[in-house]
This record gives sequence, structure tokens and C-alpha cells, in this order.
Amino acid sequence: MKQRVLLKGAAGLDLLHRISSVDIKHLKLKQKAKGLLLNPSGKIESFFEIELLNSDEAEITFQDEFLAHLEKFTFAEQYLITPLEVAPEASLSEKARILELAPKLGNEFLPNGETNPLEVNLRSAIADQKGCYPGQEVIEKIVSLGSPARKLCLLETQQNTESLLIPTPLTTPDGLEVGTLTSLDDRFALAIIRRTHLKVGTVLLANQIPFTLIQVSL
Repeated sequence: MKQRVLLKGAAGLDLLHRISSVDIKHLKLKQKAKGLLLNPSGKIESFFEIELLNSDEAEITFQDEFLAHLEKFTFAEQYLITPLEVAPEASLSEKARILELAPKLGNEFLPNGETNPLEVNLRSAIADQKGCYPGQEVIEKIVSLGSPARKLCLLETQQNTESLLIPTPLTTPDGLEVGTLTSLDDRFALAIIRRTHLKVGTVLLANQIPFTLIQVSL
């Protein structure tokens, strides 16, 4: 369930800057940004959105154990967390989300320390050249090498997909499993696919239904 809190205190914002992928010190007032808390292996522990209200206050929205992770890194820092009502917001339709290759918590990734953000199109949640934070060295190394082991892709089929369950494995025509179908809306789908098969036009099968890869996330 989505939660929203007010984090008040310069020490709290400084802490979040030090442990997350967001360059909070260079956010402009009222600017919103996506952020991640990563484990030392560069895998997602929490995904959040932050809006800086002033020099010592920010609103933070999340759907996972963000507060528990923040508390884990808290020692002498003094700050205040106040729950806020979650404001209604216009959201993309499932089809629009899929066409934008926008990852969804619970589909494309879980905050359980198993997913690399570069594999699920969350590069925009990582500030460039921000400095040290948990997982930063791993992320920078993958970026410098050019590509993670897998990537989020957009696929399309011309066949009926009502029988498909999500998630479901994706295989090559000769039966090699190379990815997972993670979201589906009619004939469009998202999937996380191995780097070896990231070629536009590649045909993969989900329960014998052919899907054509039409776009690879950046």
C-alpha cells in the first residue's frame, strides 16, 4: 500500500542523501525525484519518490519498508517523520505504463534485495557522479561496462493472451528459457530478458504464444 510521510530535519535529509541514489543536496525546491535504497550488491531494498519542500523538509512516497531501512542507518541523527494522507493522483493505464516501459513494484521488481535497478529501467532513479552510497560502486561498474545481464523490454503479439498468467517464462523457439514476462495488457507486454537475446525483432514464446521484441529499455 502506498504511504506518504513528511521528513523534517536537515540531519534526516543529509542521512537520506548519504544512503540513497538521490542527490538531495542538488534538488531544487518543489522538485520531485525517484530514489533507491540499495544493498551492497547494488540490488533494490526500497524505491521511493521525494519532493523537497525546503532546506529541511521533504515529502516521501513509498510502498515498501522504506522507513525500516532509514531507521537501520540512523544513529545520532535527529529528524521527525510525520505520516501524511496519500493524495489521489492521475495514474497511467496499464497499457500506457507498459508502452512507456515503466516498471511496477510487484511486477518488474520487488524491494527484496534481488533486483538490479539497471535491469528494470530505473536508471533515472540513480544520480550520476553523486558520490558514495551503499551499492554505488557496483552500479557504476555496470554502467561503465555498458549493460547489465538483463534488461526490461517491450514485446508485442498478434495472438489472444487471455490464457497467459503473469509472471510466465519466455523461451526461444527451441526451448531455451531467456526471460520472464512480467506485465501484460492485451497484445503488449513487458519482459525482463537476458542480454544475449536483446535484439529488436527477436521472437520469443510464452506458453507457445509468440511475442516479438520491439523495444529495449535504455
